[in-house]
Amino acid sequence: MSVMEQEIITPPATPKADSHAFSPLGCFLAAAGATLMTLSLLGAAAAATVWAFVKLLGFPDTVLYVALSIAMIPVLWATVWTAGRAWHVEQLLARSLDVDTPVFKLGHYFKGAR
Repeated sequence: MSVMEQEIITPPATPKADSHAFSPLGCFLAAAGATLMTLSLLGAAAAATVWAFVKLLGFPDTVLYVALSIAMIPVLWATVWTAGRAWHVEQLLARSLDVDTPVFKLGHYFKGAR
């Protein structure tokens, strides 16, 4: 066998779905981690952007607080959507299904069990 030729080793069969290490607690922890990461990263980015913009233009602190509260609306939307999507994806993976295409509607993943 030459250097460029490598043998691809595949398992003889796909593991059974119940042999995976998925549990409701594990799914919750994974979804919560993705949700908290989204909240913290988007929140920090929005706060830094608004703060820099307001200070650069020399607006008073009142404008900063109003702009921060307005900037938190898309951050909270993205956080809630990420929570639903992450839980949905974890449930699909626990059932050994493929991940589907995301739907960018806020309440889509909170409609109940399908």
